[in-house]
Amino acid sequence: MNHSNTKRPLIGLVSSRDGGKMMMNLTYMNSVWYAGGLPVVLAYTTDPDKLAEYAETFDGFLFSGGVDVDPVKYGEEKMFDSVEIDAVRDEFEEALFKAVYPTGKPILGICRGIQSVNVWMGGTLYQHIDGHRQDVPPEERTHPISITEGSLFHTLCGKTEVMVNTFHHQAVKTPAPALTVDAVGPEGITEVVHEEGHRFLLGVQFHPEFYCGRDDDDHSTAIFTAFVNACR
Repeated sequence: MNHSNTKRPLIGLVSSRDGGKMMMNLTYMNSVWYAGGLPVVLAYTTDPDKLAEYAETFDGFLFSGGVDVDPVKYGEEKMFDSVEIDAVRDEFEEALFKAVYPTGKPILGICRGIQSVNVWMGGTLYQHIDGHRQDVPPEERTHPISITEGSLFHTLCGKTEVMVNTFHHQAVKTPAPALTVDAVGPEGITEVVHEEGHRFLLGVQFHPEFYCGRDDDDHSTAIFTAFVNACR
């Protein structure tokens, strides 16, 4: 895709971290770039002035995958050993979301991202689900999801079913009041949500960044392109 004639919108990406290092799979950045955006990984902060500057400077925000949101954030105790928490990321992400959301700027949540956005908006999560971590490469799509006709995701991809990959052990349980479920997996697990009336707020449980732009891609490029276009 050639976007050389137009200035790329600035997309702020929330990454994972390991001690003092930022950790992010390049596929997120490549997908944003492919769709016409300029991806920038955001340094963690809870400083209100810095957060306000992020909210003002960037045209859109991508909340990426990673470890689990602390169950205390949705009023529960940790119930499983499999629940991995990064309190520093939680604090940054919640503060960032609360700075960005009121601006109405586009937000895309992927894997942990759909979960964290749901929690920051008042929803809850399943703390552990077995059997949702595939053992084949991430670009391979292993199960179908059913898409509600007329939903935002249906409008983006023009399909009522697509195949997706799966790399998660948590999922949306109670959707936040403002969120609408666009697609569910075979067991009724929420796979896609959006907020009606928002310029663009979409969360997906799968990882579309691993096959964005491939010849057999029938929905990933549509997600990233719609997101980036909404950021213009």
